Amino acid sequence: MSRIGRVLAIVLGIVGYTGPIVTTPAQAAVTREEVERAIREGVRFLKQEQRGDGSWSDVDNDAHTGSTSLVTLALLTAGEPVNSLTIRRALGYLRNFGPDELKSTYAVSLQTMVFAAAEPERDQLKLVANVEWLTRAQIRPNDRINWPGSWTYSVIKNRNGDNSNSQYALLGLHAANEVGIPVRPDVWTLARSYWENCQHRDGGWAYTPEASSPASGSMTSAGISSLIITGLKRYQGQETLVGDEIHNCGKGGLNVDLMRGIDWMANHFRVGENFGHGQQWRYYYLYGMERAGRLTGRRFFGEHDWYREGAEKLVHDQDPLRGFWRGAIFEQDPVVATSFSLLFLAKGRSPVLINKLRHGPKADWENDADDIRNLVGVVSRDWKPLLGGQLLTWQIVDPNVSTVEDMMQAPIAYFNGHKAPEFTAEGKKNLRDFVEQGGFIFAEACCGMKEFDSGFRELMKEIFPEEEYKLHPLAEEHAVWRARHLLSPDVHPLWGIEHGCRTVVIYSPEDLSCYWNQAENSPANPAVIKALRVGQNVVDYATGRELPADKLAVREVKDFKPDSPRRGALHIAKLVHAGDWNVAPLAIPNLTTSLRQKTGLDVVINHKELFPNDPNIVHFPLIYLHGRAAFTYAKEDIDAIRRHLTPGGGTLFADAACGSPAFDVSFRTFVATLLPNAPLVPIPRDDEIYSKKVGYDLADVHFTKAAGGGVDYPQLEGIKIDGHWAVIYSKYDLGCALERHQGLDCKGYSYESALRIATNIVLYSTLP
Repeated sequence: MSRIGRVLAIVLGIVGYTGPIVTTPAQAAVTREEVERAIREGVRFLKQEQRGDGSWSDVDNDAHTGSTSLVTLALLTAGEPVNSLTIRRALGYLRNFGPDELKSTYAVSLQTMVFAAAEPERDQLKLVANVEWLTRAQIRPNDRINWPGSWTYSVIKNRNGDNSNSQYALLGLHAANEVGIPVRPDVWTLARSYWENCQHRDGGWAYTPEASSPASGSMTSAGISSLIITGLKRYQGQETLVGDEIHNCGKGGLNVDLMRGIDWMANHFRVGENFGHGQQWRYYYLYGMERAGRLTGRRFFGEHDWYREGAEKLVHDQDPLRGFWRGAIFEQDPVVATSFSLLFLAKGRSPVLINKLRHGPKADWENDADDIRNLVGVVSRDWKPLLGGQLLTWQIVDPNVSTVEDMMQAPIAYFNGHKAPEFTAEGKKNLRDFVEQGGFIFAEACCGMKEFDSGFRELMKEIFPEEEYKLHPLAEEHAVWRARHLLSPDVHPLWGIEHGCRTVVIYSPEDLSCYWNQAENSPANPAVIKALRVGQNVVDYATGRELPADKLAVREVKDFKPDSPRRGALHIAKLVHAGDWNVAPLAIPNLTTSLRQKTGLDVVINHKELFPNDPNIVHFPLIYLHGRAAFTYAKEDIDAIRRHLTPGGGTLFADAACGSPAFDVSFRTFVATLLPNAPLVPIPRDDEIYSKKVGYDLADVHFTKAAGGGVDYPQLEGIKIDGHWAVIYSKYDLGCALERHQGLDCKGYSYESALRIATNIVLYSTLP
């Protein structure tokens, strides 16, 4: 092995080791806070190790940028800003070297990934030069060495290729291609053929293609990722796009080689060792596992939640004082081990945007293997200013066996097929519960298949049997048609179901997925562009362009069982009216559950539904009024509410669902009649209702984008009776937010902010 080859082997893991397997006792479930702290401490360590010229020490001075590129990529992935002093100095150092000076496949590939992640526009010419160098370095059929399609250590092809060099070459090319640098199609085709041909019969990959070379976790991760990266450029299957029509629709199917590799990973899953090499390159392997899991959309390899188990192990292994990780043999250099650890922790916890749902019949749920991957990629590029360096990802979930908490890792659940979708009774219940906990269902009939269409409609009747939850065509004024691109039902018809505050199901009876599946091959095709725009609009509508929480965020699933009122406990009444009064049925239970858990207030979970003239209203000091349509109360109803608000009496709390103008006008008319001598006035910012004197400091609540975005005090209005706010009103939504509604058209507050505002209002109403 050459001197520079030996050095880069040390940096990126190519030497075999078959040391003993090391096991540790199971640790407690890792928390989001523990992972964030581990990332923060790892970043701190790496920044302390930076040298004066902006670089990090390499094992050999001949390796100009190996460690520096790896560390810079890890820091960027962990959230270090591009304009920070650390990154500025690192980029300044890396820009001193062109590919012919680096001479190394590893070094050029890693430098390419850094430039693509940091400032691709500024470094476009350098990226082009690196892509050209990596293209020349690929072993071709007419070269006089083995294994065409692979890469060796340099552009000088004096030795056979290997899977470690080849993996990193593809990662560099893929990163450049993602930021618009073209890569020749034959490079992807030849590379894919190489990875298919060197796979072992048991589904694994080794460092080199020889059958005698042992398969390992690190190289099998590399094989899975490389098949996907090259497959994104050359779709496998009979489905093709001719003009704006899909031929052989839905006949793509799954890649057998890829599934064999995934099965190998499931059967040989470890986080305490790199199977086949023991402790050798365990951190390098974990970074490869993260990539394989994320690119395949797998949350689990077999029964193993790869990110959670890997994160638990890394949090446990981190040096508690200095924040670094140190591995065995060549990973004893903590700069290298820490960089790989940060790449796993930071990338692996990426927010999940869409769950792609399994359903029967077998494999009918994945006729287009790259549909959601490509849609999420388009959304990610569009949301780049919102992401702050984060990734958006997707995963496959089976609602028949998963929990609602599992499904809630993503705000959107998507499924399609050719045949009628089949879910178990538990799966159907999970879908309904997912929606009621704030989730959104997006479905389409792949290839416009009538059997799926009729089956889906029957499924929706089972899940949402109530008359008011009928599937219906979305009207032209629906917000989905202008959520991102200006579209109309004439462009692509969509159907939907309203549940409470929002549309919770959007269904396309015409094909979208086959066009999404062709997005990498035909990005400029008008039919592909149209289908992607429809998908973007649905995603933006469903999420309100709000980022999902990362994988380890706690998802609270509320189970609202009947709760008998207790003597002395606060019981909130919800007033019935004709203006869609129960549009947010879970708003009060969500609020009261939080009040119990976080403030200790003795409160009944479920609200009491009352008409204003019900004589029992006297037992409810806080009454809630909410809706999205115009309403009118009779004189006797208004008189009853007025009596309830007399000095020392109750409090009326109201808000307009999603900022509904119709409700707002009606409420102001109602209040003018209710208390004609006391108009609504803005509640001043220095009022105690906004302060910790009552509950939370409300100086920094978050408005939704539809309400103008930004952070400020809430916009509450009120009427005082005898020095006490007897009427408290928000023209911006609170109730729908308390149901985790994220619709793009909802003018209000984020869920967390609405919870804080409503908590203060309830606590204020209990003050003497």
